[in-house]
Amino acid sequence: MKKLATVSLLLVITLVSVSAYLRLDNSGIGCADWPGCYGMIGTAEEAAPTVSSTYERLAIDAQQPLSWATPVHRLVASILGLTILAMALFSLRQKRDRLISFTLLALTVFLAWLGIYSGGLHSPAVVMGNLGGGFTMLGLLGWMTFRDAKPRANAPVVIRYWVTAALVWLFVQIGLGGLTSANFAASACQTLPDCHGSYLPGDNLAAAFDIGRAHEIGPTGLAIGGSERADIHKLHRIGAVIATAIILFAGLRALRAKLGLTAIVVLVLVTAEFSIGIAAILTDIPISIAVAHNGLAAMLLLGLLRLQALCNNRQALL
Repeated sequence: MKKLATVSLLLVITLVSVSAYLRLDNSGIGCADWPGCYGMIGTAEEAAPTVSSTYERLAIDAQQPLSWATPVHRLVASILGLTILAMALFSLRQKRDRLISFTLLALTVFLAWLGIYSGGLHSPAVVMGNLGGGFTMLGLLGWMTFRDAKPRANAPVVIRYWVTAALVWLFVQIGLGGLTSANFAASACQTLPDCHGSYLPGDNLAAAFDIGRAHEIGPTGLAIGGSERADIHKLHRIGAVIATAIILFAGLRALRAKLGLTAIVVLVLVTAEFSIGIAAILTDIPISIAVAHNGLAAMLLLGLLRLQALCNNRQALL
């Protein structure tokens, strides 16, 4: 089971990164007139498209760097489905880990259904479903892989509480990041540390949390958005500061408790994640940095899970 969980974890890490690339590229990152084209953001007054034929449109679409990503995504997802199914079958045979194995199987089926039968990026529910399902699978598989980790030193119980708090805030921050992406809001704030003169979200924040709606599409096929984009972006920034502070404190406490390399890795990852978030804004969010931001969040989640396992498996005090 642990070997299958480890293989599945590696596949999910790959899938999370490729999925992020597909989602972000489809939302416009990397196009020629960036950042105006990000998220296919438009207004109702925009003129109709100038593409003269379907053939011309297909030719333009063919230039997008998706030819390699889509088949890789499907191949990795198919292999992952088989390993998750094998885990479910082994769990029945060994009479252990049945709940977590069948939860993973249910998530796999759900994500497959979401990819085949759901709409595209104009539906925030689809974006949040994919992101939430993927990171939940990552967390469950990470826990199965790291739960038996043996610490070389004893950690006070209070550190476990701080690591738990760090995990909770990280999940909250990942959710806020998903809402930022689902609302095409990554480019809504292009100044630091303020967002075009303000720091706090406005009155339209609730609209960004309404994942049941679909973005209104203008005559050019572009998604039409409002001030909720800046509001969710500002909330994501606030969450980043809180999450970074808690994770840094938990990591430093773990380092003082001699939890070693895992604590150092967590500290490095959270510093890199915060730094790359700033760099994304300063560099107009190129797709490479946006994908790295998503990938570092995944690795930070795994680092905290291993740290939690080390805290749970404290050696008996003599």
